[in-house]
Amino acid sequence: ILMTDNMLLMGGLQNYVVEIDMNTLQETQKFTVEAPGVTIMRQTNRFFVFGHPSGKVTLRDLRTFRTQKFDAFPGGLSDFDVHGNLLAVSGFSSRGLNERFLMVYDLRMMRAATSLWVHVDPFFVRFLPTYTSRLATISQTGECQFCEPTGLASMVDIFHVNTNGHFLTSFEVSSSKQALAFGDSGGCVRLWSDTRDVMFNVYSREPCVVDAQPQLAWNHNLQPCSPIPTAQATPSSRWAPGMDPEIPQTIETVGFNSYVENPSACPCNQIPANKEGSPGYYNHIPESPTESDKEPLLHTVPEKYRKVTIKYSKRGREDFDFKHYNRTLFAGLEPQIPNAYCNCMIQVLYFLEPVRCLVQNHLCHKEFCLACELGFLFHMLDLSQGDPCQAGNFLRALRNVPEAKEMGLILSNCEETTGTVELGRLIQRWNHFILYQLFQETQEQEDLRAYRTTRSSSLGSSGDSVIRELFCSEVENRSLCLCGIETVHSSLMLLFNMHYPDSQGERIKEHDFAEILKKSICLQQRSHTWCGNC
Repeated sequence: ILMTDNMLLMGGLQNYVVEIDMNTLQETQKFTVEAPGVTIMRQTNRFFVFGHPSGKVTLRDLRTFRTQKFDAFPGGLSDFDVHGNLLAVSGFSSRGLNERFLMVYDLRMMRAATSLWVHVDPFFVRFLPTYTSRLATISQTGECQFCEPTGLASMVDIFHVNTNGHFLTSFEVSSSKQALAFGDSGGCVRLWSDTRDVMFNVYSREPCVVDAQPQLAWNHNLQPCSPIPTAQATPSSRWAPGMDPEIPQTIETVGFNSYVENPSACPCNQIPANKEGSPGYYNHIPESPTESDKEPLLHTVPEKYRKVTIKYSKRGREDFDFKHYNRTLFAGLEPQIPNAYCNCMIQVLYFLEPVRCLVQNHLCHKEFCLACELGFLFHMLDLSQGDPCQAGNFLRALRNVPEAKEMGLILSNCEETTGTVELGRLIQRWNHFILYQLFQETQEQEDLRAYRTTRSSSLGSSGDSVIRELFCSEVENRSLCLCGIETVHSSLMLLFNMHYPDSQGERIKEHDFAEILKKSICLQQRSHTWCGNC
């Protein structure tokens, strides 16, 4: 039983009862009981009541530590309950059958007050002190009888629990005494109450339930690592630095003591610091690349997702260890150049194999061809073994396209440093622009067979078929006028803009992604104009 919020009293088929502190998980006290052990325990304001398999009930006074024993039933106990100054006990006879007499004891005089005869075979006994100290006597077959502990039991107060042929294995009363719960051997719990709105506890509150972690398929190669929580502490897989090999060679032992001279020139508890300009300064790998005073909320971002500031030396990129941050063979794109916001979408296009084969097999004489520059960049990503690449040539060609400037895809230095640009809208416009450019530039080739390699397969057919099969959707536009005339025409769409609902008020409502996607594809608009009939 739980004595307080952090104290637990445990018993069993042994000759002692243990008190355990839940905070420290240590044993604080131990009480000696009879040899058969303790099977039932109850607690009042004054007594600890223990029920033994031998049929005896022991009371231990919390103030004087005196014990009082009652020899209730010779065949053993089935249940007992305590309320106020009354103790009601049910048990078995010497033949092992349910005894229909309930033993009621007065705890003030420490003697039996009366023996109450009931009409059911009592297996569970509970007090229901709503108006009076009534007793609920339950049998294993589902018969329930309510009676007064000092009066006579009546047949009118017998009810039956429909157990569908199962035996009752547990019975409990809520702390508010307004609900009765019956558990049977079939795994069902039946709840009884005399009111519709039941208050189970006096001070009810919602339990604190920990969010369940999603199940991860470890044998799946494309399983994302983002659902895995990131720990702030140092992982156990990171070993501590090893001992200097010179130390075991210079150990001197005198008796049971071994000592060695300090191999370094620094005093105790001090290490040398690499100053700027000294050898090995640029080889240092920063664990936290940005300073905490510049970004006060940096500690909320996990270390592996923080922005890395690459400091080049005179030797350039050769003096920086990129393998510390990227241990795979997949190459990245450097973000320290202007208009590098499109690096994420370039990586998306690179991992689309039909698009990658299309632009790598494309070659023309146009000066600023985005398909050619994208093919050269993808070729660099193929040859790189995890080292980052620069998209400078592709971005230079992008800046010389007039349509890109008109759509606002070229950012100035002021816009990038201040961060006033809404990148979500900007990358959508860039995605629409690059797909349209690839669709146009791959269609302008006069003779595709002259530039195909022997690697080309069904993926490297015409540019029209690749872009059309991957991105184009045939859309049917319906226009309905107030006069009743409906016109229908078909068109090709490279992508659909997501139309999110407007968030009105401080509280943001949750919306289903499928509904947002449906409204974005099946878009309905109203325009104030006239049709041909009008």
